[in-house]
Amino acid sequence: HPALSTPRLPPGWLRGGVLAVLALAGGVLAGQHWAQPNAARPDTGTHAPGFSLPDTQAAFHSLADHAGDLVLVNFWATWCPPCRKEIPMLIALQTAYAERGFQVLGIALDEAAAVQAYAERVGMNYPALFTGPAEGFDLMDAYGAQLGGLPFNVLVNPQGQIVYRHEGALTRDMLEPLLLEHLPAKG
Repeated sequence: HPALSTPRLPPGWLRGGVLAVLALAGGVLAGQHWAQPNAARPDTGTHAPGFSLPDTQAAFHSLADHAGDLVLVNFWATWCPPCRKEIPMLIALQTAYAERGFQVLGIALDEAAAVQAYAERVGMNYPALFTGPAEGFDLMDAYGAQLGGLPFNVLVNPQGQIVYRHEGALTRDMLEPLLLEHLPAKG
């Protein structure tokens, strides 16, 4: 009986095809990841969802406590390197613009003890609130998070409307012009 032969694909063609498919998939995913974080969501202008969360001293804080202020809701965690990198800038902006009606509310998806230790170590000058991961991610979703990553920042104007969202770390150059645009008129 004749020897059975199976057709063989050239190894270069197979490797090239697999690499092309992987590169295409990676490019699509990277494009989605990098295109989304910097874009404000189309539903900005909607009323920001309320919340009431404890700080590390067991005092509760809510968004309603800061009605009339420009509020940056900052979702973060102590185990998140981009979050930790962003916090000194948030501390500086809180110092610079507090008297003009700016307030940062940091919502950590973390353990209270870790949040308290970190907040004390870096000199956090704004409320360090905390919630469990499941509740925190639900609140992020309510605020319009699309990727579910940290940090996630939402700017709420003095009328309680969402005016900007950003998934990923912010820089001062990105945030400060928005603050100047939306700070309440004090008179």
